[in-house]
Amino acid sequence: MLVAWIIPLVGLLLAIIGLVLGIQDRNGSRPDLARAGIFLNSLGLSLAIINITVSIYLVFSGIIDPFELMNQLN
Repeated sequence: MLVAWIIPLVGLLLAIIGLVLGIQDRNGSRPDLARAGIFLNSLGLSLAIINITVSIYLVFSGIIDPFELMNQLN
């Protein structure tokens, strides 16, 4: 999960799913693992949100031109 924040939408989706599952299993048979999962998924969620925010800022400020990047890949 913590590697998935590099791809913002995937990291965001996985972090939300992990948080929901961790919160649901908080009172289950392994609450220590649920707490660790909640912590790690919260960290991944915050990293994904930071990544999305910085990406949007860079595109709208003109520092990065996504169309130019696509042309360089082709």
